[in-house]
Amino acid sequence: METFKEFADRINSFQKKELNLGGEDFTVSQSVAHKVNADNTFKNFYGDTMVFDLDDDTKSKLTEYTDLLYREVPQCFCDRLIPHTFHVTLHDLSNSPTLSEVAEQTFYNELKILQIKSDLQKLNPAKIKLKNTYVFNMVNTSLVLGLSPATEKDYNAIMGLYSIIDGVKKLPYSFTPHITLAYYNVNGFDGNAAKRLENIVNKINAKIEMELSLTDLYYQKFTSMNDYIDVVSLLK
Repeated sequence: METFKEFADRINSFQKKELNLGGEDFTVSQSVAHKVNADNTFKNFYGDTMVFDLDDDTKSKLTEYTDLLYREVPQCFCDRLIPHTFHVTLHDLSNSPTLSEVAEQTFYNELKILQIKSDLQKLNPAKIKLKNTYVFNMVNTSLVLGLSPATEKDYNAIMGLYSIIDGVKKLPYSFTPHITLAYYNVNGFDGNAAKRLENIVNKINAKIEMELSLTDLYYQKFTSMNDYIDVVSLLK
């Protein structure tokens, strides 16, 4: 596991105050087409995940951000995410455009989550405080709000939970906490739109803080990026 300093150094290496999309026409990752149709509606996309739900005040603030994005540069994005789906992912598990490819895996993941539920409850940190870093481009798939634990204690608390879930399915990449604000237009967008988006992002890089707890943590399954189902509550 990364130390808190190693974590901070890594995310600070690519999460910057000024968004920079390169100054040219913006081409999105091919992975966006797994989730978004050619008309920019969401496709069926299946899988499961561990997420922290967010309080209403935080969701309201995030909605202000996305209202601004879709009002000023709608051509940069696909359909909007429904505000009640805003969340912080603790740990990805499985996903696929084809249900048959993940149905068995999600079945076994759910069983494993139920088996380790008591291990998560034993940790049960009272509150985990997070603060935002900056809005940044997540591997050319989406625009996200980066987050960081407020202190080393908060970092150790969230990584303790993460490590237990990592026993269900180990991931080949490091934990980068964030909130997805919007997925990009599947067809990309031109340089002028990219420049306008950069300018808008600079207006929404304001301070936001939140507190998470085990009461907010859910094992969820999804059928698209706008359709999540709570399957297991970790304190119920």
